[in-house]
Amino acid sequence: FADQVTTVAREVGVDGKLGGQANVPGAAGTWRDLTDNVNRLAANLTTQLRAIANVATAVTKGDLTRSIQVEAQGEVAAVKDNINEMIRNLKDTTLRNQEQDWLKTNLTKFTRMLQGQRDLLAVGKLILSELAPVVPAQQGVFYIIDKSGPEPELKLLASYACREESGLKASLKLGESLVGQAALEKHRVLLNDAPSDYVKVSSALGAGRPMNIVVLPILFEGEVKAVMELSSLERFNSTHQAFLDQLTESIGIVLHTIEANTRTENLLKQSQSLASELQNRQEELQKTNLELAEKARSNLAKDQFLAMLSHELRTPLTPVLASALALESEPALPQDVHESLHMIRRNVELEARLIDDLLDLTRIDRGKVQLNFEIVDAHTLLQNALEICQAEIDRKHLRRSLNLGARKVHLRADPARLQQIFWNLINNAVKFTPSDGQISISTSNDSNGRLRVEIADTGLGIEAESLPKIFDAFEQGGRTQLGGLGLGLAISKALVEAHKGTIIAQSGGRNKGSTFTLVFPTSEKAAAQIAPAALPRLSEHHAMRILLVEDHEDSNRSLTNLLRRRGYHVQSALNCQSALELSAKEQFDVLISDLALPDGSGIDLMQTLQSKRPVLGIALTGFGMENDIRKCREAGFQHHLVKPIDLNRLDSLIQEGAAELVTA
Repeated sequence: FADQVTTVAREVGVDGKLGGQANVPGAAGTWRDLTDNVNRLAANLTTQLRAIANVATAVTKGDLTRSIQVEAQGEVAAVKDNINEMIRNLKDTTLRNQEQDWLKTNLTKFTRMLQGQRDLLAVGKLILSELAPVVPAQQGVFYIIDKSGPEPELKLLASYACREESGLKASLKLGESLVGQAALEKHRVLLNDAPSDYVKVSSALGAGRPMNIVVLPILFEGEVKAVMELSSLERFNSTHQAFLDQLTESIGIVLHTIEANTRTENLLKQSQSLASELQNRQEELQKTNLELAEKARSNLAKDQFLAMLSHELRTPLTPVLASALALESEPALPQDVHESLHMIRRNVELEARLIDDLLDLTRIDRGKVQLNFEIVDAHTLLQNALEICQAEIDRKHLRRSLNLGARKVHLRADPARLQQIFWNLINNAVKFTPSDGQISISTSNDSNGRLRVEIADTGLGIEAESLPKIFDAFEQGGRTQLGGLGLGLAISKALVEAHKGTIIAQSGGRNKGSTFTLVFPTSEKAAAQIAPAALPRLSEHHAMRILLVEDHEDSNRSLTNLLRRRGYHVQSALNCQSALELSAKEQFDVLISDLALPDGSGIDLMQTLQSKRPVLGIALTGFGMENDIRKCREAGFQHHLVKPIDLNRLDSLIQEGAAELVTA
């Protein structure tokens, strides 16, 4: 007995060998009981330790589903319970770690997947299709916020496994349905056990109601960017819900980035478009500048050509007109010679008028007409214009009717240009009315107090098809047989409009006369001005020492002779050099000079003579442009006469200069 017990005790207690049993043949009674107790002790230890060893081995291999099930008492039971608790704790920790790993892995996956995405629609579809098997979810919709309207709205961007008859709304207002409410409150909404008729998750084989529906607002820095709704046939566990919460933050960042990139791209495109447009504008501007410069050069060339043409056309008229005027003053000439001289003078003046019309039309076309406005009496100017035409009226034996019925007759106008308008219309009426016909001139005020002037005749009239274009340049209304360029009415219309007036033409047709009606706004009569002290009249014609410089030999000879016949001391030169030589030999009171000379300019000549002593300067030129007149004034010329020269006007200017010298 002792040997058997000692062997079992040594194997179990010292050698760690389990499963040993004492075998004492013939033992009975107390010795048998002792032997059984020793064997039961060894068996219990063996069972308990082997159970613990098996579970421990399984745990070390990663199997956390095992636990120690052997019966034990006392301290062994405590050890068993502690080991089982340790396994449970290890199992929970491992599960939590696995859940965290799953969470982090999927967040990383989605972050990488969404990184670099630039299209919102592609992002919406990608999120739903990749998220459904992960959560898991069997249906989903994705709404994006739209702020383009007066109020922000949620627009349907993408959907996943939704039936056509589900009735998805394309847009939702904030606060409308759970999707709109989640966007408004910025909080997640979770539905459990939805009613059977709420929504169906379906496949080809069947359909069923979802266990869970979650509505997730997607925010960036507290601002709603989108809302996502998911439904699942299973319940979303805490890990799924935590994953969805964290994923919405990542999606919010992605949506904000796409939105910012889109704005940046749009701004870049706008910038590029503006840069391109600016470049196009600059190119157009450069092209326009080149065109304007070319046009300016062309206009300058035209101005120079017109000035030269005017000069060349006017210059030969001067000796003709001067000679005709001088001969007309000879009383001894026969009447028929007087009539011929009058005809010569009239035609030369007409030629000069035609040249003036050409220049006026050029000025009007280029906006270079300078008007000097003042308060004028329209009746006075109208009578002046009529007086100029009176000789022709008498010659053609026309009956004249003048009815100045207007009470308000003062206008703010350029007196010379307004008289030119009246003269053009009266002259046309006289010109186009056959002998023994009638012209009528009347004035009145309309209901607004405006001045109305009517000039009517019984002449050739204007055909209906010509009336709409009668005020066009070079248009003569089919009346070319009486000559003229057809510029008078075009010039008159432009001048009338420059005075804020209107002009209309009426006619019953060919040989039924015509009526031209002018309407002008009136002004209050200007306060009476103190007339300047009149220059003392000379008791006799004062002889002045005149230097005449004119390169046109006929004009030079004619003017020299005619001025000498009027008692002036005249020395003439054909060029600047001759004029300077004459001025070095004797002193002159008056310089009458052409501007365009073969070896220089009359302006330079005037400045040279003025630097030595005061001289009355009178420019004789065929240049009638405003710029020429201004240059003459700046050079010191007191007067500017446009060829052909009116000898009486020239004589008057010389005598006015003499009167000033006497007064001084």
